[in-house]
Amino acid sequence: MKLLKSILTLSTLFITIISYSQTEKVQDCKILKHSKLKYVENDDKTAFVVIKNNKHIEYLRNEKYYIKSDLVWINECEYNATMTEITLPNFPFKAGEVMNVKFEKIENGIVTGIGTVRGNSFPVKFELIN
Repeated sequence: MKLLKSILTLSTLFITIISYSQTEKVQDCKILKHSKLKYVENDDKTAFVVIKNNKHIEYLRNEKYYIKSDLVWINECEYNATMTEITLPNFPFKAGEVMNVKFEKIENGIVTGIGTVRGNSFPVKFELIN
């Protein structure tokens, strides 16, 4: 009886640990501070982003246009990007505006998260290409 209780207790503990580790996955976003990311769901299949520590450049339409931003990292997986230079015609944001980006998951080379600017949030999804 004592052996059965011990086995049952250990089994319950083991199941709890496994369940917790699957739901509370902590991301290591350090790789994103020096990365090249390609949009997964974008009409412009040539668009990509280069992040080098505190600098961010988004290239669009075969690198014909770009959006440059200065980054302030809030934590490993979140930054505020202050747009500094924009060459994309009819872009809805202006230099000086800030976009917050919070990465939520990195899995199988796919980076997902949420971007927010002017109080409007939208999903972001990239393929890590470096």
